[in-house]
Amino acid sequence: MNEKNWPVITKIPLLWGDMDSFNHVNNIIYAKWCETSRIQLFKKMPWWNNGFTMESLLQGDGIGPILANFNTNYRIPLTYPDTVHVHTRISKIGNTSFCIEDKILSDNNKDNVVFDAESVVVMLNYKDGSKVKMTKNHKLVLEKLM
Repeated sequence: MNEKNWPVITKIPLLWGDMDSFNHVNNIIYAKWCETSRIQLFKKMPWWNNGFTMESLLQGDGIGPILANFNTNYRIPLTYPDTVHVHTRISKIGNTSFCIEDKILSDNNKDNVVFDAESVVVMLNYKDGSKVKMTKNHKLVLEKLM
């Protein structure tokens, strides 16, 4: 994994309620952590505009992101108490989509990656459901987040 740039690092404390009956953090919690960090990444993008709601999107041009795919690798189980650090960046830019890479480290596991994921986000016109080709300007913003 290239360590050149992680433009978003989100620090999240584990909660007691994050654990399941197998005495480790439940699998869905990792997806929530990645979502939290992905939103921090989205805040750096042109469509954020002081918040991002369906109402504001539809009042504008209707163009915004939608998560199309999320692939995960669970590497080391986590238990309470601990704190995770979700590293998030753009890993690939296409014409109508881009990929986001996440890796999670935890205080208790030092430099070992406990989880990693890659997701695909598609730019969508929410008014008609069509994919939208990203502009050169939009791609330049994404490149800065790689």
